[in-house]
Amino acid sequence: MPPGSRSVAVVGGGFGGIAALVMLRRAGYQDVVAFEREPRIGGVWHANTYPGAACDVPSHFYEFSFAPNPHWSRRYAPQPEIQAYLEDVARRYGVLDSIRTGTEVTRAEWDEARDRWVLDTTAGRHEAEILVTACGQLSVPSVPPIPGLESFAGPAFHTARWRHDVDLAGRRVAVIGTGCSAIQVVPAIQPVAGHVDVYQRSPGWTFPKMDMEYSGRAQRLFERFPAVQRLDRAASLAFAEFGAAGMTRHRWLLKPMEAIARRRIARAIDDPELRRKVTPRDEIGCKRIMLTDEWYPTLTQPNVDVVTDRIDAVRPGGIRTVDGVERPADVLVLATGFKAHAFVAPMEIAGAGGRTLSEEWREVARAYLGLSVPGFPNMFLLYGPNTNGGSGSVIYTLEAGARHVVAALQEMDRAAARRIEVRREAADAFDRELRAALSKTVWHTGCTSWYVDERGNDPSQWPWLYTAYRRRTARLEPHAYELEA
Repeated sequence: MPPGSRSVAVVGGGFGGIAALVMLRRAGYQDVVAFEREPRIGGVWHANTYPGAACDVPSHFYEFSFAPNPHWSRRYAPQPEIQAYLEDVARRYGVLDSIRTGTEVTRAEWDEARDRWVLDTTAGRHEAEILVTACGQLSVPSVPPIPGLESFAGPAFHTARWRHDVDLAGRRVAVIGTGCSAIQVVPAIQPVAGHVDVYQRSPGWTFPKMDMEYSGRAQRLFERFPAVQRLDRAASLAFAEFGAAGMTRHRWLLKPMEAIARRRIARAIDDPELRRKVTPRDEIGCKRIMLTDEWYPTLTQPNVDVVTDRIDAVRPGGIRTVDGVERPADVLVLATGFKAHAFVAPMEIAGAGGRTLSEEWREVARAYLGLSVPGFPNMFLLYGPNTNGGSGSVIYTLEAGARHVVAALQEMDRAAARRIEVRREAADAFDRELRAALSKTVWHTGCTSWYVDERGNDPSQWPWLYTAYRRRTARLEPHAYELEA
């Protein structure tokens, strides 16, 4: 088979899907098609348009290394700019026409006889030799099973399905959750809402964001001297590696971070009761550390209350907690996160012998380097199991994964192979190494977070440095994969 002639199907039109499209095209693979179920590309940055939506990774680190953007308006880019950046990259690199928007892949099945993937989509059937899933971890909203939720009389919506037609001016708003979405939403709506009740299950640690606007002069500097922007990117990576080292192997590095976080609470909040409510009791880093400069000052405003009593039920006119108190609400906002462990949901994938990926992952989602699963030939996952770091940029990880996919296809070309599959023994050895390393990390010190499932399994986190992931995925390890001509 001539190099570059293989057909590839990519599922997802976010950062992972765009990375795969561009990097495969640059490597000479032209027959590449992507499917995006939403009407526009952007993935999580298309879905999340809530007030205050912005990245919590520095802009120069939250971009493709091959497509630096010197024109970010802020150090932490807001949602509309990130969406526009992705569309601009797809347009500039000539892959926009290869993305079929408004088309959902409902099922992908491996055809053993023809060594091909057969995709059922809402626009018809599609076939390809290689399947790359780039569905993202944070794409399916998680709605908690709160009794009476359907009975609420006013507007009720998830942050990822924000109702822009609902005017919050002067209204009582109940926000359930105090995670990464809530710490952006609440400060954005507090000045206009009549009152905001914030329902907190458990507090999280925060760290100074130190956001700032980039002046036109700074943007011209980045454009004229790209090395300055690369230096800022390198500094962001170094800080992320410091955090990763603290959360994995050198936990003593987290102590100064915790001291800074505690001092921020003490300086921002005078009320001892509120200070008690927002001070975490678990180790810093066990849950995602949230970057914010506005969260604590917002909670001290007279029209904001933090409610820590457990929710008993949602009523038509408000929320009742277990202490019997019912607080009125006109609008209900669910800042309750995503189904982070459903890596390809709701798509169904059937591999060799008809075995589905959900059956393979019945106990816990596993993948060799987060990319390959035994029994699923010619398939690669981007942002798959255990590829999330505790800090830093997922774009860095996605690029590393896409580079591994390119290396795999080039190895298939070299061997004139029609099929590539990770060996079961290689995947099992990696999984043992991974679980042993995870057990020593801060994520397994007993807190409740979206990293760890209800059985104590962690299908999310990468327990080493970011640069370790880049190094280990840069090439195919000898004997890790089996190729068939």
